[in-house]
Amino acid sequence: MSDESISEIRPYLYLSGYSCLNETILQEMGITHAVDATNFPECLRISGIEYFGVEIDDSEIADLKKYFEPAARFIRNARGEGGKILVYCAAGISRSSSIVIIYLMICEGLTLRQAYCEVSRSRPIIAPNLGFWRQMIEYEKEKFGGSTVTLLNGMRKPIPNVYINKTKPVDEVKWRMFCEKYPDAEDQFFLS
Repeated sequence: MSDESISEIRPYLYLSGYSCLNETILQEMGITHAVDATNFPECLRISGIEYFGVEIDDSEIADLKKYFEPAARFIRNARGEGGKILVYCAAGISRSSSIVIIYLMICEGLTLRQAYCEVSRSRPIIAPNLGFWRQMIEYEKEKFGGSTVTLLNGMRKPIPNVYINKTKPVDEVKWRMFCEKYPDAEDQFFLS
């Protein structure tokens, strides 16, 4: 897996870096919508594709959270129209993966841990920056009253606990127990 590949997350949802964008390939894939999180001043724009811009740098102080729900809504609406969506940033590692993770939380009701594991299975090179992790954890806490991911201290920089035993599958029983503890959890993640 490299940052020059396009990863299928769902049959309608793809994740990549900018370097693999090619008009022929995107047309062959049937891409109709794209979330551009590169923040490049002059990006390739392909005719026939509808774009949503996430204009931030891959920086720990960048406010990605303000794009969580608008980007998820754009993806959800595109899917509702029968579209195929590509979410990309410079390398397909941090910004775009964070947007896809949040989409899965908001529109499919996955926990942050489940969404990370889903995306990581399809694109193992993902690594949202620490600031994006903090924002995703905060978002999950706001919606559920708790988070399924914590930051582990004791190293030079904190790391999300999902990086430990990364390949371990998500425990559906624990998810159900979480939903029992927070009864409105599943409903709160779906956009109105």
